[in-house]
Amino acid sequence: MSVSAKACSSVVPFDIRPLSDVMGGEVEGFDLSTLSSVCERTDFLSEVCRNGLLVFHDQNLSAQQFGELSRFCGELEFHVLDQYRLEEVPEIYVISNIVENGKSVGNPKDGFGWHTDQSYLHRPTAYTLLHGVETPAEGADTLFASTEEAYGQLDPELKARIDGMKAVHSYVYMRTGNADYMRDNGVKSELTAAQREQVPDVVHPLVRTHPLTGRKSLYLGGDCIVRIEGMEYEESRALLDTLFAAVLAPANQIALKWRPGDVVIWDNRTTMHSATDYDRERYRRLIWRTSVKGEVPT
Repeated sequence: MSVSAKACSSVVPFDIRPLSDVMGGEVEGFDLSTLSSVCERTDFLSEVCRNGLLVFHDQNLSAQQFGELSRFCGELEFHVLDQYRLEEVPEIYVISNIVENGKSVGNPKDGFGWHTDQSYLHRPTAYTLLHGVETPAEGADTLFASTEEAYGQLDPELKARIDGMKAVHSYVYMRTGNADYMRDNGVKSELTAAQREQVPDVVHPLVRTHPLTGRKSLYLGGDCIVRIEGMEYEESRALLDTLFAAVLAPANQIALKWRPGDVVIWDNRTTMHSATDYDRERYRRLIWRTSVKGEVPT
């Protein structure tokens, strides 16, 4: 079902304008710092799931307010790369090209390559929130694609073939063995032993059922996906490439163009996304990120 056909719930205190016929909605004139006092969590998250992603313009949240908003959405996760956590609110992971006193204030290059956040965890991320504290005037778009729409468009024979299949997701592989990811994201260093211990390899279904809507989506992870269980590598790679192509069909994508102060929240169960680059010499970028722990995919 297209976003334009999805009626907005009357129980949320804001109007949603569709971003496309595939997915996404944007909200003007609502202060997210008031959300917990005027809206129920379940109603808010239902709208996020209904739309896939929501962008709220013109927000001016402190780190504490952004943390409170994020905790309103559920139990927060701490990112593996602890060197980029915000000191005053450690649940916030910082993405930035800004250097102060000779030190990067955040991860200077993160999120490139199509992926679903932290699918390498036993209980992967349900929702991701980003706050654009400083955003470039051009470039640095975030691309989104609907894994739910893609699954619905698959040939019935392909759906039957992948039903019940599972795939291995590995953070260690992504950070140390995936040459494309390491190149695109500027990864140059090994993980510490403690960081490796936090993220053992996990196995998730290729097709997952949404716990709130009951709808099915492809669950491909992205650069951390190693192989499909029970298949030789080449056969596995060929099938994964076919499924990625279905998700990333141009008609299934939208490009989110950031405005200063934007807050974006999306449902990782039904979407994939990728960062795009910008002129790092000309523009500063400061993004706060939090992620809400989800359930074991089924």
